[in-house]
Amino acid sequence: MSNSENKEQKTLFLLDGHSLTHRAFYALPLLTNDQGEYTNAVFGFVRMLFSLTDEWQPDRMIITFDKKEPTFRHQEYPEYKGNRKKMPEELVPQINLLQETIKKLEIPMVSKVGYEADDLLGTLSKQAEKKGYKVYIVTGDRDALQLVSENVNILYTKKGISNLIKFDEEKVMEKYELTPEKLIDRKGLMGDSSDNIPGVPGIGKKTALKLLKEFGTMEEILANIDQVSGKKRKENLYKYTEQARLSYRLGKIKRDVPIEIDFEKCRLDLYDDQKVAEQFKNLGFTSLLDRFDFKEELSLENLEFELLNQDNLSDFKEKALTKTELAVALKLETGSKAISGKIDKILFYFKNETKMYIYHPEAKIAAEIKFILESKKVKKLMPDAKLAFLSLLKNEVKVAGISFEPLLAFYLLQPSSSLPELEEVLSHELSLSFTELETEQKLAVKTSKLFELETKLITKLKENNLLNLYQEIELPLIKVLAQMELNGVKVDKDWLANLSEKLGKRLAIITDKAHKLAGEEFNLNSPKQLGEILFEKLGLPVIKRTKTGYSTNASVLEKLEGKHEIIPLISEYRELAKLKSTYIDSLPPLINDETAKIHTSFNQMVTATGRLSSTEPNLQNIPIRTEEGREIRKAFIPSRSDMILLAVDYSQIELRVFAHLSGDQKLKEAFNNEADIHTETAAEVFEVKAEAVTPDLRRHAKVINFGIAYGMSAYGLSQDLDIPVEEAQTYIDKYFERFSGVKKYMEQTIEKVKKLGYAETMFGRRRYIPEINSSNYHRRSFAERTAINTPVQGTAADIMKKSMLDVYSCLKKSELDLNILLQVHDELVFEVNRNDLDEAAELIKEKMENTTKLDVPLIVDLQIGENWRDKEDYEVHKNA
Repeated sequence: MSNSENKEQKTLFLLDGHSLTHRAFYALPLLTNDQGEYTNAVFGFVRMLFSLTDEWQPDRMIITFDKKEPTFRHQEYPEYKGNRKKMPEELVPQINLLQETIKKLEIPMVSKVGYEADDLLGTLSKQAEKKGYKVYIVTGDRDALQLVSENVNILYTKKGISNLIKFDEEKVMEKYELTPEKLIDRKGLMGDSSDNIPGVPGIGKKTALKLLKEFGTMEEILANIDQVSGKKRKENLYKYTEQARLSYRLGKIKRDVPIEIDFEKCRLDLYDDQKVAEQFKNLGFTSLLDRFDFKEELSLENLEFELLNQDNLSDFKEKALTKTELAVALKLETGSKAISGKIDKILFYFKNETKMYIYHPEAKIAAEIKFILESKKVKKLMPDAKLAFLSLLKNEVKVAGISFEPLLAFYLLQPSSSLPELEEVLSHELSLSFTELETEQKLAVKTSKLFELETKLITKLKENNLLNLYQEIELPLIKVLAQMELNGVKVDKDWLANLSEKLGKRLAIITDKAHKLAGEEFNLNSPKQLGEILFEKLGLPVIKRTKTGYSTNASVLEKLEGKHEIIPLISEYRELAKLKSTYIDSLPPLINDETAKIHTSFNQMVTATGRLSSTEPNLQNIPIRTEEGREIRKAFIPSRSDMILLAVDYSQIELRVFAHLSGDQKLKEAFNNEADIHTETAAEVFEVKAEAVTPDLRRHAKVINFGIAYGMSAYGLSQDLDIPVEEAQTYIDKYFERFSGVKKYMEQTIEKVKKLGYAETMFGRRRYIPEINSSNYHRRSFAERTAINTPVQGTAADIMKKSMLDVYSCLKKSELDLNILLQVHDELVFEVNRNDLDEAAELIKEKMENTTKLDVPLIVDLQIGENWRDKEDYEVHKNA
């Protein structure tokens, strides 16, 4: 023990739960766990608790808390603490979380109706002192200093929760020039604004100290007012005598609260390790788990290995068919991608066994292994299933029967955990540690834990009503995405080369013009050099500075528009340079040498709303608003000359989902009557007839429609439409007036999310939004917009995924010659044999429009083209 003066004397630590929780809350930034619950105050408190036990090694500990009910002080003086701010919304639910955690740690908690935590500290310290304990009171409240005595010390949290100052009798005298008990007299005279204790007007710290030094106590001062110097001071002491006594009573901590506690039962070694570990895992306190070494350290001791070859493959196949369930993990050759199909090894593991089977593929995967992997009868637990599926597809193995994908399950439960790793999931869910294992050993041990992980995560999916979404949409989608990645899309390398050369020449011309306007050469890509040219040489007004010079970002250039002809040149240069480097020049290296195609990776586990994303390349980010951006799409072409691209795009799917979810009659009528929704909105908001709606009014209405669906504020709308905020608010008010169901839906949605802590799609997908109860206006406003948008965008994403499954399933049964290539935003892109075009288009349209039943119709628009840019509308010609 580093801070105990006399270890023979037992120590009791009394913690002021209320005070320390507030200190912890404000000392740390807002933190949330995987369920979206705020945890920063809990984490800070627990961390401080462990810091105390490490440094001071107390023998006993008790934590006191205030009760919600009024105390005896409120009864005597209703204005007591009347000026206190309301507890922050982010802190309120953490009190229960903290108390649950303290219970798991088996530390006694004491609270009593009618009394404050201070009174309990005073009473318990007095009782413990009589029983021979050395008492330390840990608090951030200076009122407790009146309790200091020979055997009662205060550990005061000076800053945050880690810096403690010890107050004994000597320290109190040094700081206040008064003995601890005289601090009550001091408060009676000067009051305490933080607790709304009035005191005597005109008496502050210096005067109170002077009077107490002269007369001894407050009662002596009040008995000898005539001897007090200063006319006004005397008048106030006469006038406010009873107020001073009231303040004294309010400030004095009671030390005789009727409570009894057995200090011998307040030890710190009574908790159950596993219960604490589970609580810390739920709270996301992984660093605290490490402290206690709760994690099970894994080894290979319980595993034996068997290599699969021609001698034992038949027996292994029979065993798999008998067991009907096995864990499968795949490792690619070092440096290889899934599309290469270069598999180093496949691991197989049966439940409740100690044997790990390892198969190293040769030129062709053995028939027995292929049979097992393709058998629907053999259920498979498979991490990184899309990667495995794709690499096996490349080896002409079509995996079936995937029953569990741990990363996907974990992502659905915690949608903020983008692209989780298996080691992370096992560590989080099963408290496993892999630190002692070599890289090659880890895969085997992780595979052996998949059955245990399945039990845990499937239970959680059921509890959160996510099992159907997992089993009916997300798991089956793996094979669709893997097939799309294998299909790839052909890219015209020559077109990209010509486009790059063309843009390169344009950039050179722009650079030359900019140099002439500046009167000297400079690097247009250098913000520093550009800033010097604009603001020093050309003398343009400085809009914003950075640490290293001048800001020349897009918003700055926008404000400088019209002030010099060099500004539009710089904006154009930046746009074209980004287009060239980020897209045009980065696409050719991604073209597979073997297939002459780009095989983008589609990600299921990235976005919080459930939308798919893609990498290498990021198809969603290829710009299409400018002509130069659209030129890039021309490079995406069919893989054969007898094929044509077919793009099928959901028409206004998010607005249709919004109409369905809100139940607004006017919105639903507009869609059900096949009216132009933006024209209808313009007619309602701008109070004109539909036929009188101009293109400009329709454009405004389109922004309003999507803005409302995304929870946009009046300010956001004003920025998008370049109108005053007041005018934007008028449009929003008018919209809600005409579409009253929308406003009601939005209000109900926000209230629901505030209550539950998460937003939900039609299919049960969740997104946790803890910030919706934030006391910070900007954070709360953003959360409310997210709460409104998530069910809309998330449901649209779920519908797209479901339609992909329906289309894929139907196409697999047909003999049509076509491939699904891409999914971008609300669009699916296929390549179809020209002879099968009409039949394929009709089938795809029917499946996509009927994949989900809404109160309004789902409509898709079809386009065909020789490339992804040059497309024309296509009408399905149904057979008579």
